[in-house]
Amino acid sequence: MELFNSLINYDKQLLIFLHSYGNEQWDKFWLFITNPIYWIPLFFVLFYFGYKAFGYKKTGLISFFVILSSTTSFVLVNQIKNTFQRLRPINDYSINKSIRQLIEANDFSFVSGHSAVSFTIAFLSYWILKPKYRFAYLIFLFPILFAYSRLYLAAHFPIDILFGMILGYLIAFLFFRITSYFLAKI
Repeated sequence: MELFNSLINYDKQLLIFLHSYGNEQWDKFWLFITNPIYWIPLFFVLFYFGYKAFGYKKTGLISFFVILSSTTSFVLVNQIKNTFQRLRPINDYSINKSIRQLIEANDFSFVSGHSAVSFTIAFLSYWILKPKYRFAYLIFLFPILFAYSRLYLAAHFPIDILFGMILGYLIAFLFFRITSYFLAKI
């Protein structure tokens, strides 16, 4: 138990350290980045690249599995959050006086939904597009910025982000296998 408490304390201190580099000049940028609605054009770009590489029928199937994987990620995140019920940094009385509050949120922190869903989409898209596009790895800019925005805004602790990434990877891996199976049948 002492190791667990040390890890949680280190997690809080790391967030305070990372959050301390924020300033008002960057606040609007990170508030923009953290809003999922502004990432919608990226999905149209991914659909376009999928269409150019695979045609309409396969891209439709891929899109279906991307939507299904991100929905699965979202549902699992909410189940995990409600199980662990870890307070968000902005709501954690042990540290919230040491951080700037830029957003309000009343739900729980562990794991990060932004991180899990965005990494699910990124890994799945990367594995599908990698054989066709040399620079497919650039897709990871999206979830990295998205995840960092959550730290900047003190909406999540670093461990929340890390486990969101891991969860996203695992869900994407499962859905990549499923997607590959069905793509081979078309």
